[in-house]
Amino acid sequence: MIKRIISLVLVALFMNAGIRIGLVFFHDQQFKDAIRELALFSGTKTEDVVRSQVMQIAQDNQIPLDADFVEIHRTSIPGMGDHSAIKVSYAVMVQVAPGYARRFEFDYATQ
Repeated sequence: MIKRIISLVLVALFMNAGIRIGLVFFHDQQFKDAIRELALFSGTKTEDVVRSQVMQIAQDNQIPLDADFVEIHRTSIPGMGDHSAIKVSYAVMVQVAPGYARRFEFDYATQ
């Protein structure tokens, strides 16, 4: 009986940790996809407009992004037009288990 209770508690802890970590990576992937799309279609937009759109995308995807960790570089490719290269860095603290938090760091740069 005690073994079953301990087993159930351990399974619940692992499932809880898996869901919490999985959600962080899910939001990160959604954020990366949106940033990639923004970089492709930001040819005529100013850096300030692109930065504000990056911050809005971060807020929509529950990403704790500070504007100081967003770098935007404008590039022009002959025959292809203008686009922005966007680089972002952020970290998320995840409460993996009661009393134990883990920091996950993410860096992403578009081409």
